[in-house]
Amino acid sequence: MSRSKRPKVEVTSDKGQGSRGPAGARAPGRASRGGPRSRGGPRLRPGEHAVPGERAVLELLGGAPGRVRRLLIEEGREFPAITALAEAAGVALELVERDHHESLIGPGLARGVVAIADPPRIWEFEDLLDRDDPPRTRRGHQLVLVCDGIMDPHNLGAVIRSAEFFGASGVVWARDRSAPLSPSAVRASAGASERVALCQVTNLARALEQAKQDGQWWVIGTVVDDGTPLRELAKDPPGQMLLVLGSEQRGLRRLTRERCDFLVTIDGAGSLGSLNVSAAAAVALASLS
Repeated sequence: MSRSKRPKVEVTSDKGQGSRGPAGARAPGRASRGGPRSRGGPRLRPGEHAVPGERAVLELLGGAPGRVRRLLIEEGREFPAITALAEAAGVALELVERDHHESLIGPGLARGVVAIADPPRIWEFEDLLDRDDPPRTRRGHQLVLVCDGIMDPHNLGAVIRSAEFFGASGVVWARDRSAPLSPSAVRASAGASERVALCQVTNLARALEQAKQDGQWWVIGTVVDDGTPLRELAKDPPGQMLLVLGSEQRGLRRLTRERCDFLVTIDGAGSLGSLNVSAAAAVALASLS
């Protein structure tokens, strides 16, 4: 989406309907306390993607400002870095009450600021694997993180955050029986959901089998017990790998497990038997990257 430096400014009325005109208008990147405020029970419209929280909004404005439709700032809050980026991108700010944020995305998520944006691109699986010049890990490997049934949006967001941090070239999860890319997941990702390539597939086991057909991609599944120690595989990992994480309660599903070339276990020294899936993702990514 292209933007001019001085776009038309949207002003939100008390009833939540947009209007334009000299009265109450403000320059891009500035929110007027004296102007109209949004009230009532707003909801996201079809095709809108909410990015809550200062960190996530900064990542979105820094990486893909053209996707931002509008920024909603809680009255009485100031975000100088966001304001500066918004002004540079020609994005107008709307001053709203806290109830507006909570009606829009749920309580406690916004922490003062929400960007309403076009959704991030959802990649086709084949295109994700065949990307030109994809991101790579510290050792130059291509790693795609695969989530097999992660249900908690906070865990999904944390996994996406770790994937981006360690140089994964994408994150894949199933459309069904998995957490959606909700505002909770976006906030937990700290903006990584707006930078790393994302992909959803209909049948995860079939997608893994498809990836293995050309002999270049290797599938590595994480299990609690009876796997090869992760530290052993980390000494010389494959150049192209799909790292698969199981669900919070059941781990890898049977069909997913059967598609894995390697099963690895994270060795611990304490009495607890396993890690939370987002913590396990961070350990595995750090070891293999």
